[in-house]
Amino acid sequence: MSYGTPSFGDVTFSPGASVLLTGEAAGTRGLLYDAVADGLAEGESAVVITTNDAPERVVAALDDRTDLDPERLALVDATGEGEDTRVDGITVRAVGSTGDLTGLSLAFAKQLKLLEERGSADRVRVGLDSVSTLLMYSEVQTVFRFLHVFTSRLGSADLFGLFTLTPGMHDDQETNTVRTLFDSEAAVSDDEVALRGSGYASPPSG
Repeated sequence: MSYGTPSFGDVTFSPGASVLLTGEAAGTRGLLYDAVADGLAEGESAVVITTNDAPERVVAALDDRTDLDPERLALVDATGEGEDTRVDGITVRAVGSTGDLTGLSLAFAKQLKLLEERGSADRVRVGLDSVSTLLMYSEVQTVFRFLHVFTSRLGSADLFGLFTLTPGMHDDQETNTVRTLFDSEAAVSDDEVALRGSGYASPPSG
């Protein structure tokens, strides 16, 4: 069963697909939250990994978009400034440093296992905001290897991945290297979303 995304213009994404949201940070972050909220509104679950916004801001942004069920949402705080906690009943696992990609992977695995234990991991959206921040703390090849393993894991588990990137923060080589890992790319500008790639389908015309 595909993942519906009204925020993308009613396109649906295949289970296991990962999409790269590119553009200015505010626009891509907003679209990621919109897409996560799309799923939560339909009874799906989500794990959101944040490298910039504090967990409280993430929860507030999602709460503005849909009713939240703490049993179906988990956060990973990779800002390097947080600690394991709960926000409005939602479990948050913290990573000691934004550059600790191994720690990030472990924290994500624990949050996914938590959803599984709750019986709410049958359909999960995974949001990571942002790849650009990871590239500030680690070499591009290190981030590439991390994302390769991460997106492969989402693919094998039929999860739906959403990742943000601000191309203006990187040279073309870095951006293009990262692009190759994703099934599709959503370019965000002026409240418009231009999709390209594979792993999604538009509704039939007429």
